[in-house]
Amino acid sequence: MLHPDTYLNKILVGSEQGALQLWNIRKIKCIYEFKGWGSAVNAMEQSPAVDVVSIGLADGRLMVHHLQLDQQVLDFKQDQKSGITAMSFRTDAGASTTPLVVSGSRSGDIAVWNLQTKRLESVIPGAHDGAVVSLQFLANEPLLLSSGTDNSIKMWIFDHLNGGTARLLKSREGHRAPPTRIRYYGNNTLATMADGADGTCCQILSAGQDRAFRVFHTAREQQSRELSQGPVLKKARSLNVRLEDLKLPPIVQFAAMETRARDWANVVTCHENEIAAYVWRFEHRAIGKKVLRQFDPSNRVPSGSVEDLRRKKTQATSVAISSCGNYALVGGLGGSVFRYNMQSGEKRGSYPVAATPKAKIIRSLILPGSDLSALQNDEADKTAADAHDGPVSAVAVDALNETLVSAGIDGKLKFWGFKKHELRFEMDVGSPISQMELHRDSNLLCVACDDQVLRLYDVTTHKLVRRFAGHSHRVTDMTFSSDARWLFSSSADASLRVWDIPTGKCVDWMRFQKPVTGLAVSPTGEFLATTHVSHVGIFLWANRSFFTEVFLDSEPTEPILMDMPVSLNEVDNSDQLGFGTERNPQLSVSSVIEQPKSVKVEESEESSDPLDASLITLSTAPRAFWQSLFNLELIKKRNKPIEPPKAPEQAPFFLQTVRKDDVHPTFVPVASEAKKETEKKDEEDVAMDGWGAGDDDEAWGDDDGEEPEDEVAAPSSRIVKTEGMVTTRCKLATLLAKAVQEEEDEDHTVSRFNEVAKYMQSLSASAVDVEMSTLCMGDFDEEGKKLLGWFLDFLREEMQTRRNFQVLQAYLNRFLKLHEELLVADSTLLARVDELGAVQQQQWQHLQKLLHNNLCLVQYLSKIQM
Repeated sequence: MLHPDTYLNKILVGSEQGALQLWNIRKIKCIYEFKGWGSAVNAMEQSPAVDVVSIGLADGRLMVHHLQLDQQVLDFKQDQKSGITAMSFRTDAGASTTPLVVSGSRSGDIAVWNLQTKRLESVIPGAHDGAVVSLQFLANEPLLLSSGTDNSIKMWIFDHLNGGTARLLKSREGHRAPPTRIRYYGNNTLATMADGADGTCCQILSAGQDRAFRVFHTAREQQSRELSQGPVLKKARSLNVRLEDLKLPPIVQFAAMETRARDWANVVTCHENEIAAYVWRFEHRAIGKKVLRQFDPSNRVPSGSVEDLRRKKTQATSVAISSCGNYALVGGLGGSVFRYNMQSGEKRGSYPVAATPKAKIIRSLILPGSDLSALQNDEADKTAADAHDGPVSAVAVDALNETLVSAGIDGKLKFWGFKKHELRFEMDVGSPISQMELHRDSNLLCVACDDQVLRLYDVTTHKLVRRFAGHSHRVTDMTFSSDARWLFSSSADASLRVWDIPTGKCVDWMRFQKPVTGLAVSPTGEFLATTHVSHVGIFLWANRSFFTEVFLDSEPTEPILMDMPVSLNEVDNSDQLGFGTERNPQLSVSSVIEQPKSVKVEESEESSDPLDASLITLSTAPRAFWQSLFNLELIKKRNKPIEPPKAPEQAPFFLQTVRKDDVHPTFVPVASEAKKETEKKDEEDVAMDGWGAGDDDEAWGDDDGEEPEDEVAAPSSRIVKTEGMVTTRCKLATLLAKAVQEEEDEDHTVSRFNEVAKYMQSLSASAVDVEMSTLCMGDFDEEGKKLLGWFLDFLREEMQTRRNFQVLQAYLNRFLKLHEELLVADSTLLARVDELGAVQQQQWQHLQKLLHNNLCLVQYLSKIQM
């Protein structure tokens, strides 16, 4: 679908059969039908010339067509198999010498066509790793923007001498497939906090199913990029294979430690069906040279031999890095944990010790007919029974490098001496352990088991501290807050729970549209990052408790359904993007129209209704809206301008004149409106006869004209009359006059002035001051004195309901400052002030009694003198 330039209320529609139709969208009428080219229309683009458009077909042809004459101007052919998906015309100064049109295809190639020589100028092979979705030249610049199904946007510049060759200038890329594991990086050690290397910790490490390992910066997108895996792109082009085929398999687990980040590699990863673990250097954003494995791959062994089976059991299934940054711990498929030096990649033992037999025994295992008897005769093999009976699902090291903890699918937790490699303690959890997370500062260890229960242990005492049950499906990820007060856990049932560790309760329960696959909490506690099934992005959620006070007085009984921001075309299947092999899917109206939200909003968060009639309830209005009322004079004095305002410039004294003769000079006349209309009409008559301009409806046989818009008459009066009193002074006066017509509630549970309270709390401090000031203009204003009395009634009745307590105190303070003299001089108003004072004293005594009771209980229970 395309709206041709200057075609008023007209759109050009392409079809799968190849025909084009010009429609008037105002009358829902087809004006003209073009014959087409016998192939489905995938894309259309307006050229710089009026009436000329380019049409991309599914068979790879690019047609430049003149709509007015219904004639084909040019014909290009790119690739019959891929088809054209996007096009754009160059419009900068270089287009005058080298007019270009670029086209993108499903294969990801971008072709550059020369309109003057009518031939192919150049090709950008593999511009996108997937179909090209859109192409757009920036206006009057030699810059081309392209986007594709690989979740990337790239900017190309045409700065070559021939003007038709482009090179990559900038790019913004993300995961092509959904990420599976994320963790915040930075601000984990005292060293980085001291030198300010990453004070806010805005970097997120992310591993995805697209075999990419990326770092995302939540504050500066320019720093987001993929960690390099070496010259794989050059190899892929030379071997004519896909880039993903040469990358490492998807990452299963990764660990990062910034202690020695400036000295050597500080990130370690393990991959699907990959025996070795790999190290990365975050400072260089690239993979390291060392590979962590228990054998030399150059020494080949016969397939199926004992040594071959032993090597397969060393496949990395979990990783961790010591707090000092010198050692990497790799959990194996056979139940053992291996230690490596991060700098050299050399082996530094295993847990248990028997997992790394001596070299002479390894040589005997390679011989034909060898068996495990050689290992059983080894003295170190006595500790072989200490290994896990199955793969190691997680491994962790404490902050002092004293204890290493390993968890396996056999349901056992093992505590090892880090230096001596001995097994110190072992416990059976009772269910296979799928994940484990250690908070080093508090030595709290959380394990997630297949029974959907989270168990919290103390690493020092080896005792169970907390047990969190509530998930109805497999736990997908979990993480601690920086202070170890909260534990975040997600499940495959699309729920996310927040557990308060000191109380052992669930304080928040959310449910998403898609299950959460990864969790990460920023070290500052501001944000929670999540990844979801079928979503290639990372979602960032703000922690409300970091910015304001949140009361967690009760456990949630049902989850809160969360709305997720949805990006267009954020799917992996290219068929759903309109570039399928068969045909483009029809766009459904229901998929475009916004559906009603089915989320459950917590009314208690925004409602100020008291939980009990005897309680004092505070307002939920922002503090800035009422707290500044106490210091408005200081604020006005501070904001007073230093220099007085400048007067507007006056018109020049001398005006331009014209002398018709030497005696009678005259001013330059202003062109009359009739003359301007005549000149405008003459310019319109220059249009081509027969065809007319693009917005000429008669040329298409269409009599659709512009209907003049009806002028809306302005209201004759802006005065609103209520009980004969003019209330144009402010909206507050209107609301007060409307509220006093209702009867007062005898039980004082409901106030007549609810609308007044809502309106006042929606205003800023300065606006509240203006509203109060305009209620009464002085002692002569009798109607204004009635408004003052009604406002005092508003304060009294609102205080009796015990709602919005702190806001009412601010309003009362400002009201007395503004109208103090009037209230003292008028006996009627002074009597109402006395009534308000009595209610104020009564409510304060009630609140003071509650405070004293609470302080007494705290003093008694804590045995603290107050």
